[in-house]
Amino acid sequence: MTRLRPLALALTLVACGARTGLLVPDAAVDVAPDAAPPDGAPCTLVTGIAAVDLLFMIDNSNSMAENQSNLARNIGALIDQLVDPPRVRDPVTGLERPRFPPVRDLHLGVISSDLGTPGSVVPSCAATDTGDDGLLNPIRNGRALATHPPWNSAPAGSRPARCTENPAQYPSFLTFSPATVVVDFREDFVCNAYLSIAGCGLEQQLESAYRALLVHNPRAMAGNTDPNAGFVRDDALLGLVMVTDEEDGSVRDCRYAERGVPCTDAVSVFDIMSPNWASNDLNLRMYLYAPGSAQDPTWPVERYVDPARPTRGFPSLKPGHPERVIFAAIAGVPITLPRRGAAIDWATLLGSRPDGSDGFVGMAPEGPVSMRQRNQDPQCAARVVPACRREGSAPTGSCSTLVQYYASPSRRIAQVARRFDEAWGNGSVSSICRNDYSDALRGLVERLQVQLCRER
Repeated sequence: MTRLRPLALALTLVACGARTGLLVPDAAVDVAPDAAPPDGAPCTLVTGIAAVDLLFMIDNSNSMAENQSNLARNIGALIDQLVDPPRVRDPVTGLERPRFPPVRDLHLGVISSDLGTPGSVVPSCAATDTGDDGLLNPIRNGRALATHPPWNSAPAGSRPARCTENPAQYPSFLTFSPATVVVDFREDFVCNAYLSIAGCGLEQQLESAYRALLVHNPRAMAGNTDPNAGFVRDDALLGLVMVTDEEDGSVRDCRYAERGVPCTDAVSVFDIMSPNWASNDLNLRMYLYAPGSAQDPTWPVERYVDPARPTRGFPSLKPGHPERVIFAAIAGVPITLPRRGAAIDWATLLGSRPDGSDGFVGMAPEGPVSMRQRNQDPQCAARVVPACRREGSAPTGSCSTLVQYYASPSRRIAQVARRFDEAWGNGSVSSICRNDYSDALRGLVERLQVQLCRER
């Protein structure tokens, strides 16, 4: 398909999570093993880790215009709550203080979902060999975005006046310190995160983050000259946020294979003439295969997170402390997620069969929704049954996103979130079809509070 106020609080909550051994509630507050601290019980910083490195992967394909606008509208509240958390009265001392320690040391980076279509020329996919290559600040550094900078397509007024049309206006990532002017930082975030549209419609969301963090060297270390250098710090919490309305199409390109892990190249999936894939439609090739079959072109999910081997994938960025990596997604999942109590019911959402054929199906007020693999829409041959449709929209028989916006199932991204959740309590998803992401993300805040502030 060519197609956050609470998030900041969530990352602040992450920073106080005693489960991580970073920050714990006051010693005088009794905390049950599986419960958040009582209302009004602040967390207290007790170790040296108070910094956050926050990476946003922004889908910039043609269906994302309204979603990027929604994100931009919420960014102010995100920054405000991150650096100036709500104040509560301490039930022990009776004094009012922040519910969570404010983050005073923040790195904020943005990457696109565009890694091109190696070996093939596909309309809308510029710089076909690498796309934006997982480079931080692709407006400045991405070869694909250089051909369609956001000011060429962004609606009037969507980018703050502070944003110029100079690709070199900002460095590879933004930094926040106590000396930073908050109102300026909010607008700088929008200038960086509002990538607009015209990016490749065959998105590689997970692989773009992998390219940014594990193929490139983003670590802050002496002598590092990588384009992404300096972003990831050993003494900081790492947050990964996916914003997308599509399935992850991270295609096996053996140039980037892990050392010692066998690789069968799959880049011919981008060749419209190749007969080896699940559909003649390039987009449907990312949906109609059976996972693990010869028609599956994607990297295994274990490449990104393997709880049995935390030295692999994203958790490896925090050696010995995989719980210091937090994964969140605003993606193609139902507006109303199946739950068991407050927790996402992952087995119902994604199914229990390896082929994904028993994933969630249902009827939302906006129309039929599905998280099943290979569930082609009987009414619309060019798509699978959507994971969600724009909140409050009227059901329609039209297949056009201009008549009724919809998002396709982001199954692989949800699988990664599930692994982070079940292994370390640090994964969550919410629906990109909501009109206001802050309400959906409030559930993430509550989940993180339970998972990360529950122990002393």
